[in-house]
Amino acid sequence: MKALVYNGANVVALEERPTPKLASETDAIIKVTKTTICGTDLHIRKGDVPSCQSGRVLGHEGVGIVHEAGAAVKSFKKGDHVLISCISSCAT
Repeated sequence: MKALVYNGANVVALEERPTPKLASETDAIIKVTKTTICGTDLHIRKGDVPSCQSGRVLGHEGVGIVHEAGAAVKSFKKGDHVLISCISSCAT
């Protein structure tokens, strides 16, 4: 999959990344159909967030379709359209 990756202040690149895999039975994998870069991402890009290390995937607001869901996921199923919370992500 393609990802916009922060590689240091004012250095971003579109990189190929591995397809995510479920890490636990409470996880879901979302095929992102639309995403955006927000103000937080712009601050990171400029190097204003020292805690953000090189290699961080940018873009944490989006919508998509559930591609796979762990056995403990009860609220969603494969094929559901979802809004991705801007504060809960594993960054892959």
